[in-house]
Amino acid sequence: MNAHVFKNKWLWAFAVILVVALTATGYFIQRNDVDYVNPHYGPIVEAIYGLGKVKTERVYEVKLGVVKTVKRLYVQEGDTVKKGAPLVGFDGGLLFRAPFDGTVTLIAFREEQSVFPQQTVLRLEDLSTRYVEVSLEQEGALRVRPGQPVHVVFESLRGEQLAGKVAAIFSRNDEFLAHIDVPLAPNVLPGMTADVAIETGRKDNALLVPVSAIVDGRVRIRRDGKRKTVKLKIGNIDGNWAEVVKGDLRTTDQVIVKREATKKG
Repeated sequence: MNAHVFKNKWLWAFAVILVVALTATGYFIQRNDVDYVNPHYGPIVEAIYGLGKVKTERVYEVKLGVVKTVKRLYVQEGDTVKKGAPLVGFDGGLLFRAPFDGTVTLIAFREEQSVFPQQTVLRLEDLSTRYVEVSLEQEGALRVRPGQPVHVVFESLRGEQLAGKVAAIFSRNDEFLAHIDVPLAPNVLPGMTADVAIETGRKDNALLVPVSAIVDGRVRIRRDGKRKTVKLKIGNIDGNWAEVVKGDLRTTDQVIVKREATKKG
């Protein structure tokens, strides 16, 4: 076999390998560029998420209207006291007593120190009235109502989920807040933070499609071997799945989801 014939055979072999490789690559991209997901019926919960902080409903702070000197402190931070127990005394015989049973959570001055008007000297809190307050975005606040179920998780409690409910929704200084009633363990103290999920919608048997497949209220599907676009009306959304309220969609359809979107979801 001369060199020219050998060279031609080698080139033909290389061309065949290249065509096969390109074909295989094209097939791989075509098959793996998208996923096909069947719509299905199942439960869905839509929730509003936020970071909550533990607070107490009953708080008493000792403040003065004139300059005084602290003469005697009857308590220390962390002390639990009964209603009527002495808390702090000032010059001139001024004495403050506990208005309710509670825990001393702040002492800002020491004996013989001078206190100016409106400075907080001491704080007493009733820890039996603890609750969680969560700040919401305006869009989320519009969908929150008293009585809605809430799930509260303190990261330091190893993911234990606590069940509560929305007691009130209100605004303060242009901030939208929800008051969450939830049973709290004794070691959960005011100022601690927790992840809060407020359920704003729930259905036990909804037709569901992947959120990542929806573009401008439409999904691409494959039905009977043909592709088509279907317009949908969407209800509850839980982050991964969306409820189909209206639209020509069947559980036998294959909803087309781009692979990149699927990975992100």
